[in-house]
Parts: sequence; structure tokens; C-alpha cells
Amino acid sequence: MKNLVLAAAVATALSSVSMGVQAASPNELAQIREQLEALMQRVDKLEQENTELKSENEQLKAMDEKLQANDDYLKGEARGLRKETAQQAVEVAKTKGADWAGKVAFTGDMRYRYEYISDETLSNVSGVGLVPTADRYRDRIRARLTATVKATDNITVGIGMTTAEGNDPRSGNQSLKDVFSKKPFDLDLAYFDWKFASWGNLIGGKMKQPFVKPGQSLFWDNDITPEGLALGFQNGMFFGTAYNYWLIEQSGTENTRTADTMLHGLQLGMRLPVGTSTLMLAAHYYDLSAAVGRSPFYNSNSNNNTTDTAGTAQVLRYDYEVINLSAEFNTLLGELPFSVWADVAENQDPSDENMAWAAGVLFGKASNYRTWELGAGYQKIEKDALFAQLIDSDFAGGFSDNEGWVLRAAYTPVRNWTLNTTYFLNKRNAEVANSLGQVDVDYDRLQVDFNVKF
Repeated sequence: MKNLVLAAAVATALSSVSMGVQAASPNELAQIREQLEALMQRVDKLEQENTELKSENEQLKAMDEKLQANDDYLKGEARGLRKETAQQAVEVAKTKGADWAGKVAFTGDMRYRYEYISDETLSNVSGVGLVPTADRYRDRIRARLTATVKATDNITVGIGMTTAEGNDPRSGNQSLKDVFSKKPFDLDLAYFDWKFASWGNLIGGKMKQPFVKPGQSLFWDNDITPEGLALGFQNGMFFGTAYNYWLIEQSGTENTRTADTMLHGLQLGMRLPVGTSTLMLAAHYYDLSAAVGRSPFYNSNSNNNTTDTAGTAQVLRYDYEVINLSAEFNTLLGELPFSVWADVAENQDPSDENMAWAAGVLFGKASNYRTWELGAGYQKIEKDALFAQLIDSDFAGGFSDNEGWVLRAAYTPVRNWTLNTTYFLNKRNAEVANSLGQVDVDYDRLQVDFNVKF
């Protein structure tokens, strides 16, 4: 570039010289030389600037390539991070899902029952007179589903649903009737269980019965899920439960009786080793408070407890301050489990018709593959011995003042599937006549069950 500019300048100068050399003076030649030197200086400066620009351009180009390389690297890293983050999110989701699944357990059962009832109780039909009760045949279903959640290290929450006919607290059965009508599925359990110490726990809400019952005792119906608070403890061979349950919550003006009907109870017991066998002994007390003169009944039915008439209502005559002693002995006969049990109770308020007792045996245990059991028990519950809202609803139709036998057999063809047969051979109004003067009324009930658990 420099050579080209210089050649052009020389050519221009020579052309000027060739045209006017003859007439040029020494001064003019000197000026021409000065102009040529100035021109050469400008050419050198331009060349230097051009070289500097080339260097800067090369630097900018190198910087641009470096920035481009960094940009490509960062883009690659971003893509890698997005992929890794997505994978980590999936893993976290899997972990959370596995953690959640590990905290929740679902259990339930489905039972199909055939039932036959023969009741010799008479009915007084207007214009007809005394009419016997017809034999009854029916098929029934019961379905239950419970979710238990390990909410914290020491708190478990349980929520359970069951079929229910008319919200009966003593039954989850639904009769097959009413032209394929839909069957209600109601709240059966809603509780927390706080294990506050290695020896104790606090349960609150609508719960399973927290106390111990011997053998196949029917002093409490198995379907009852009481409501309130229960405090339990277990320390070695000793156990116990204290509870406070709500039956009726009252409200009203200040001049009305607004005390709530409650059920307070305490059970203390122990399990004693007897060689390779075990003997369970327990003492249980419950008190029905603020109940006398009231109707703490399901479906307005006292279930044969003694009542008085208050206006148009039937109200309890007695309090129920029940002392209950229980025993159960478990051992092996050969390789099969065998148990014998007994239950005795007395209501401290009335002076008559206040005793209850039951005893029975159970041979075998229908639980695992091809296992079976046979059981028999006898029971007598006098009219005011127990609060009749709590007693088994199948024996003598769920009424107090009863006595009789319960015979059981069960077989498990495969695990979680059991076939049961139960026969109740009972007497209703065993000692106190009913409103029609009947005493010692026959009541028979046969149940054949198809049970599946999961």
C-alpha cells in the first residue's frame, strides 16, 4: 500500500517536473521537494494507522471468537443443567411419591351375609289382635375402607368409611332392597393417635374401641366406634385405658337442663405368663353421666333398659355405673390355639336386674391358609346390667334382658378370605315380661358370611 501511494506521488511529481522543469527555478524545486517529503510523511502516518487498525481488528476478531466460544459453552452448560434439573425433579418426585406411599396404608374388608331370623315376639295389631312375628330372610353387605397415615414420627391419623343403614352405630350392614337403590357410605373413623411416650398414647376423634375385651364377649358391639378422647398405656405386662366419650351434646336457654350426656371409663389390666400360656385379667368401670331422665338413644329406642315417661318421651330411670371384670386364658392344645374367657358386670345404681355374665371357648384360629376355628359362648344380660345402646346388636336382637348361646365356626380357604357361620340360640325378655306379658321369648338367628379382607 505504501509503495503504491509513493509510486503515485512520484509519478505525479515527475509529470509536474517534466512539464515545467525547463521553467522551474531553484525555489520552485525546493518547494516540490518539500511537498514530496510532506506527502511521504502523510503516507507513513496513514500506513501506521492502517497497521494499528489491522491489529485492533485482529484483536476484536479474536475476542469475538472467544466470546462466541464462551457463548457456545454456556449454552451447552445450560442445556446440561436443564436436563440434570429435570432428571433431579423426576427423582425428587419419585422420592416424594415413595415417601408418601410409605406413610399411607389402606385396609378394608367386604362381607356378604345371608341371614335368617326367627322371633317369637308377638305384635298387637289393631282390629286383629296378637300376631306372631314372621320369619325373616335377607342378604346384607358391609364394606369398609380405612386409610392410616404416619403424619409425623409419633402421630398417626386414621380415616375410615363404612356402609351404614340409617347411621346405626352398632351396624355397618346394608340390606339388599329398595329396587337396587344406592347405599350410603358414611364416616366411621376420624382420629389421631399420638404416641407421646414409649409407654403411652393419646387418641382423639371417632376411634376404634381402645380397651381390651375378652374372647368373643358381646358386652360391646364390635361395630361401635366411640367419639371423644382416650388415654392408653402399656408397660410390660400392664395395660390400661381411660376415656371420656360424648353421647349427647345439649344446648338451650339458662332455665333448661344443658348438661351433656357423657360416658367416662377406666380399664386396668395385666397379661401374666403361665408357662408357655398367657392369662389376661382386666377391671373396667364406666359411668354414664347426665343420663337419668333423658333419652340418649339411637332411633328413640332404649333397647329394653328401664325407662319412665316424661311427656311423650321415654327417659332412663337409672344411671349406669358399671363394674366389669374380665379374664382370658390362651394356650395351645397340640399345635392349635385354644382360649377360654369370661366376662362379669354389675350396674351399681339399680338394686335388681343389674347383673351380666358371659363365658366361652374358642378352639383354633381362622386366619391363615386352610385354618379353622370353632367357638361357643353363653351370655346372660339382665335388664339394667349394661347400657343397652352398647351391647351386641345380633344377640337377642340387641336388647337387654336376654340369655342364650352363640355357636361359631369359620374356615379360611386362602389368606384374607374367611367363611363364617354363627348361630344365636337366645331368649328375649328372659326375666321381665314385655308390654304384652311375654316372658322367655325364643329368638334364633343364623348368619352365613363370606368375608374378604385386604
